[in-house]
Amino acid sequence: MARPLVLIHGYSAEGKDFENIKQALVERGIQSQDINICNYISLNNEITIKDIAEGLDRAFRMHSIFGNETQEFDAIVHSTGMLVLRAWLANAGPPAGNARLKRLKHLVGLAPATWGSPQAHKGRTWLGAMVKGNKHPGPDFMNAGDRVLEGLELGSQFTWDLAHLDLLGPVPYYDQGPNTPYVAVFIGNKPYDGVAKLANDPGTDGTVRWSGCSLNTRKITMDLTRVPVDNGTRLSITPWAETRLDIPMIAVNGRNHGSLVSEPEDGMVDLVAAFLRIGDTGGENLEGWLARARTYSEAALPKMKVNPGADGVGGEVKKIFGTILGHSSDAPMEGWQQFVVHARDERGDGVADYMIEVLGEKDGQWVPFEDMYTAVHAYGPDPSFRCFHVRLPEGISGGGMKLKVRINASTGTELMAYQGYGSEERQLGPTAEPVEIDLEDLGNGNGSLFHPFTTTLIEIVLNREPLPFDKVSRILTFLAD
Repeated sequence: MARPLVLIHGYSAEGKDFENIKQALVERGIQSQDINICNYISLNNEITIKDIAEGLDRAFRMHSIFGNETQEFDAIVHSTGMLVLRAWLANAGPPAGNARLKRLKHLVGLAPATWGSPQAHKGRTWLGAMVKGNKHPGPDFMNAGDRVLEGLELGSQFTWDLAHLDLLGPVPYYDQGPNTPYVAVFIGNKPYDGVAKLANDPGTDGTVRWSGCSLNTRKITMDLTRVPVDNGTRLSITPWAETRLDIPMIAVNGRNHGSLVSEPEDGMVDLVAAFLRIGDTGGENLEGWLARARTYSEAALPKMKVNPGADGVGGEVKKIFGTILGHSSDAPMEGWQQFVVHARDERGDGVADYMIEVLGEKDGQWVPFEDMYTAVHAYGPDPSFRCFHVRLPEGISGGGMKLKVRINASTGTELMAYQGYGSEERQLGPTAEPVEIDLEDLGNGNGSLFHPFTTTLIEIVLNREPLPFDKVSRILTFLAD
């Protein structure tokens, strides 16, 4: 028997949506009987992505083939399916004793919601329930899958925690050895057409951000506490791990989030079929395959580097985007990048009210760096998590630009304040001067902050102290004799 293949769909979809891509794979030599298509419930308001991952494990254990816990397999996942499978892998613990990582040989992500979707928080509204809600009579009628959407929301704690397990842990989940899976990621280079285009956001395939699908990521820590815990380092960034797999975004020309699966592009399917044979006898090596995939991707990338309002979009739409950007929307750009930020105090509690601003040097003065369009989304259940979507102007990833970040935060009460230590000590608050940190040195020569079509995590740590700092606070005093 050939190695079986598992297909896992996305939020609000069904297994039958894979029929066209299944047929395309059969035409390339993959036996139909070896393709196993999952079908799971996502439109139930009480179900979480972790629950679905447990459901996957139960289905595996009860299956005639996958019940053998040494059975190797491959997987193709679409959209939320990536989070389901990553959660299933993470549930088995660190790589050293994780038998699931050894079983999964190849993982293909088709428009994966690796870092969620800008549409997710809209799905919990009444209109979202009307459009996406379960329409079948029964206990889930008109449910939109609130808790799944919560995990899919931009900046969610679920995606933050999951990334710390499998992407940023001390030992990579996806390395270059034989005991972890090879991983590839594809995404379409266009948003939705027709009526569905009303939901489009800039820099997306209609549902998932181009910068939010790859598994290439790093984390920056800005420790602004009185005594930084990381050997006195206030600003540090994790290196690109030498043993970690390179898992970039491979762009597919002329496809959006849905048509990537419903109308699979021939060149993409050829690459997927070849990818599933990497490491097998007669199969291609990863380096050669990745070089071919990047060449294939080059045809689709120009459309992903067009500023909002350019490429024939005009009228009021172009005028609106030009106003947002503060300058001509036709200026060249390198692409898009996401930053997922979590602000917390030294005790680990979230900082809900904070502000971040990037400054650039112009004519000897530090001014807001307006060359980057930014969309900011605060995670609904916990606004200490936020997602920033940034367009990267041409030349920024090469370094050499003098930039600094300005940070301020407020407790909302005169009894307590956040305290930050950058170039000098600051008491933070709505009327106080913010902390400023130079971004020229990201620690140990780990390179630029900016990398097109990736997501970077940033953790900001501040002291939370009673006021005033230099005497007994009103929050607690001793009674006079």
